[in-house]
Amino acid sequence: MICSIVLSEDVQILTAPLEQLLKDVSLLSLGCNQNLELARDVGYAVAMLARLRGYEYCVIGTMSTLKQDDESPLGKISRSPYITAQVLVYLAEGLVSGGVVPLLNATGEVDPNIVKSLISREAVYPAYVEDESKALLLERMGYATTFATPQGVIRGKLPRLVDPPPIETIDIDSLRRQLLEGAVVLLNKNKRSVSVNDPFSKDGVLVFSNEEWLIEKAYRVLDGKEVPTGRLP
Repeated sequence: MICSIVLSEDVQILTAPLEQLLKDVSLLSLGCNQNLELARDVGYAVAMLARLRGYEYCVIGTMSTLKQDDESPLGKISRSPYITAQVLVYLAEGLVSGGVVPLLNATGEVDPNIVKSLISREAVYPAYVEDESKALLLERMGYATTFATPQGVIRGKLPRLVDPPPIETIDIDSLRRQLLEGAVVLLNKNKRSVSVNDPFSKDGVLVFSNEEWLIEKAYRVLDGKEVPTGRLP
């Protein structure tokens, strides 16, 4: 569900699962992609969509890693905290270049290695947290920034981007196809099956959409007619 967090007349923050903004493009599909840098293009596209709706702030990503039997696997990027951090950086860079301030989603579990990796990359962006106790936890980890909560902003004010670029039309369909084609993951070629959005499957090929063209591509990978493109989740 696409919704907003209203902190004041001047601060309205877009928050929604990525796949609701870009059909079938989940955080996990970015982490499984052969080209992690495509996350920057996704961030830019999300920025354009956000600004068309009147937003200049957007909650993105996650600071937790994928765990076995995770109840929300599409909302995670990778089992690796380092891949997770890199994708977060690319997403944030894309949002900023599109004129939107990113707030990294730090609700729920926080992996300290993701935090360390972001700090080492000098990528300390504003963060969205449940409450002040989570802000204090992140600060103890060395992640000192401005925090937004459902109740308001703490630790200063959220930054504003000066002179954002013009809003432009993005070829969403082309971007989606490029992303989905780059995340065709061979799990085990001994069983001729295709799993959609199930990173815990152990057989066949994993893809992130049930569109016919992508399922056909997955079977061509199983038949050895094409090479897999994605990385293991």
